[in-house]
Amino acid sequence: MESMTSDLIIGFLKGSLNEKEINQFYDWVNETPENKQIFFEAKMVYDACLSKRSNIDMDKSWQRLLEKKQKQAPRKIYTLFRKVQAYAAVAVIAVAFTSVLFWWLGDTSSVPVARYVGGDGIVADKVVLPDGTEISMGSQTNFRYDPQYGKDKRVVYLEGEAFFNVAKQKDKPFIVVVNGQEIEALGTKFNVDAYPSDSVVTTTLLEGSIRLVSERVSSSTVLTPNQQYIYHKNKGTYKVAQVDAALYTSWISGYYYFHEENLEGILARLGNIYGVSFRIQSDKLKERRFTGTFYRGQSIKDILDIINISIPIRYSINNRQVTIN
Repeated sequence: MESMTSDLIIGFLKGSLNEKEINQFYDWVNETPENKQIFFEAKMVYDACLSKRSNIDMDKSWQRLLEKKQKQAPRKIYTLFRKVQAYAAVAVIAVAFTSVLFWWLGDTSSVPVARYVGGDGIVADKVVLPDGTEISMGSQTNFRYDPQYGKDKRVVYLEGEAFFNVAKQKDKPFIVVVNGQEIEALGTKFNVDAYPSDSVVTTTLLEGSIRLVSERVSSSTVLTPNQQYIYHKNKGTYKVAQVDAALYTSWISGYYYFHEENLEGILARLGNIYGVSFRIQSDKLKERRFTGTFYRGQSIKDILDIINISIPIRYSINNRQVTIN
């Protein structure tokens, strides 16, 4: 691992790269599958350092992790993890581990289980729960469940976006808790888009059926396949729409489809995927419609250049802030 590449990875994790360096980072990470794997493993190490687990001895746990990774990876990757560890140790005083490390290091029986997914929009992270339920998680997504999962019912907690392929257990309902809403399923496939910064929670059903109970709505709603439930958290209102559910779950395989959506909505979704903030300086521009497909791993610059073909825009990128006019 060359020193410059290590600096790019750490700079990306810190959010300190300039526009040129961000482009260099994406060029490198998209070059080979190995590069993507190196980045994601480095990011898990970085995220782990910034989390708090007071009952874990950091130095001993780090040593065990690094020894394990050294056996699995070339020396250059081991060296990168050391650099990431060094930066994160400076960044915080109270340092410990996310559950990613709990999974690597052993017992999880006495603590909540959590998984944090990076904001780069390159890979959909996947988790298989003890009952066989499969969950694909989008960027900037926080998912957790506790050790009581599956005893009487199966409750999970979500902030962000995830696709659920729920294992059937009729006597143990599967419940997703998001901000102001609960979604119950017995055996089904559905997508939930529930980023904390968004004013709406969008649930799209692919197969089976689900029942939704919203905090400020008096009655529950049952969805059938290809229906979408859009809940406005601030207003306490909702609507049900007929959609092509496959378009809202395509992100799992690496593609994002937009069909006649306004620019403001598209950029809000891209902001969640890439962990950046967009500011559109024209109200008229916000309502312009766009149809197109992006694939996971394209840089923000590439995406904006594609949008510019249909909607003339000018933009500037400053770290994770994008201004459009």
